[in-house]
Amino acid sequence: MGTLINVAAIIVATFVGIIFKKGLSEKIQKAIMFTLGLGLVALALGWFIKDFLVIEDNVISTRMDLLIIISLVIGVIIGEWIDIDQRLTNLAYKIEKKYNLPPLAKGFITATLIFCVGAMAITGAIQDGLGLGMTTLLIKSTLDFITAMVLASFLGFGVIFSAISVLFYQGSIFLLARYLSEFMTDHMIVSMSMIGSIILIGIGINFMEIKKIKVANLLPALLIPIIYELILMLF
Repeated sequence: MGTLINVAAIIVATFVGIIFKKGLSEKIQKAIMFTLGLGLVALALGWFIKDFLVIEDNVISTRMDLLIIISLVIGVIIGEWIDIDQRLTNLAYKIEKKYNLPPLAKGFITATLIFCVGAMAITGAIQDGLGLGMTTLLIKSTLDFITAMVLASFLGFGVIFSAISVLFYQGSIFLLARYLSEFMTDHMIVSMSMIGSIILIGIGINFMEIKKIKVANLLPALLIPIIYELILMLF
């Protein structure tokens, strides 16, 4: 249910953003994009630090350092080999051309990455699937509504198609959590959340146009902690 509310929030927000788009100059659109990127970096960094740092007996330590680095390295190797970023771009352009839609590639890809790879998308869907409530997804829906509205105001109608990605992605996690709950460990959830936060930082950097990062090519990194945990269970 939480994922459906999230999807509805993105769809409604996209239409609201498109309506407001006509009143925004290019200068204001660029300023909004930079500010959104700055805020995204700050939020994602905070989420990462919250999971990464552990305080015990007034001593601060870190956890899963090596797993995070290895996951990112292996993930980007796989991502670059498959070239997920380019494949997503090509898919969006094909949809544009086939259905004679206005430019939607950037809006679709950018919104999909923001809404799908964050810590809240992972933990919220898992909590909902485990029957622990959908509070996290309701908070995420509110944040996604604001973000989708802003994105649609300068990236256009393509943002609405990210709702399909959210439905598939969070819906899959929800179903996996519901039917494979005995295999889901706290270690797995936290490590995936940290990697998701790092990917969000990359998206924020792209928004600020500091450096172009092929963020989609980092997505396989989210699967490495799952594989790692399954190997530990087997041996």
